[in-house]
Amino acid sequence: MTAAALSSDAGRLRVVTWNIRAAIGPGEPFPPAWWRHVRQDRLERIAAVIASRDADVVTLQEVTIMNVDGEVHDQPADLARLSGMHARYGAVHSFPLVEPETGRSIGSASWGNAVLSRVPLRDGFTIGLPRAAVDDVLEPPGADHPLAAVGGRFAISDGRDVAIVTAHLTYIGRGQREVQAAALAAIAGELGEPTVVCGDFNAPLDATEIAPLADSFEDAFAAAGVAVGDPRRRSCGPWALDHILTRGLTTIACRVVEEAGDTSDHLPVVGDLASPPGARR
Repeated sequence: MTAAALSSDAGRLRVVTWNIRAAIGPGEPFPPAWWRHVRQDRLERIAAVIASRDADVVTLQEVTIMNVDGEVHDQPADLARLSGMHARYGAVHSFPLVEPETGRSIGSASWGNAVLSRVPLRDGFTIGLPRAAVDDVLEPPGADHPLAAVGGRFAISDGRDVAIVTAHLTYIGRGQREVQAAALAAIAGELGEPTVVCGDFNAPLDATEIAPLADSFEDAFAAAGVAVGDPRRRSCGPWALDHILTRGLTTIACRVVEEAGDTSDHLPVVGDLASPPGARR
């Protein structure tokens, strides 16, 4: 796809990251036969929140494309249509949907990440992250689906290319997250500058296993004056799991979008970024 200039102020970039839980909504634990809990009206609410942010790029985790009893649900396409944005989607595995009561397969699904952007991404990619052992429990239960980093490049209005990459790190085991964080840092490190790395890391940024990312990129929250441990970072109940990291960009603001309410078990994080003055063309 061909990149085009964004309509925001010169060199400005608004990024949102959000784990949307496939439009299932909040709750613990993850529901059996989760595909029965996906709701179109909730997906429309998610799209409305996205549209209200007036973002240049929105990265989403726990996004599904699935067929259930022959009915196709394409969440990336639906969200792009409802929000007026362009979609990229990445998943590196699909799995059957098996009714728990009967053991009957009634469809299949992929579970991945999406990037919505004001203008089309170019040079897009999907790269699988190191996967958990086959006997580890993954979410949703019974689905052995490796996780992926998804991203691409686009041009902001001062003519600079910006690389964006998003991922959802595993929630099982610090060792597994450390391997994935190192892989994500390596993927993003090859993209040059400026770069944005964001997503649901399933850990606070001061967790030791996230060090490969925290040591390589600037934390947008911290740059906006919201220190690690500050409750204003909490994006999933009492936990600060969702992050925006940058390289070669200046952070203007970063906050959790509490207005999103109960549309997911996570709240979106929005960051306003800009090209450093000396870097603008």
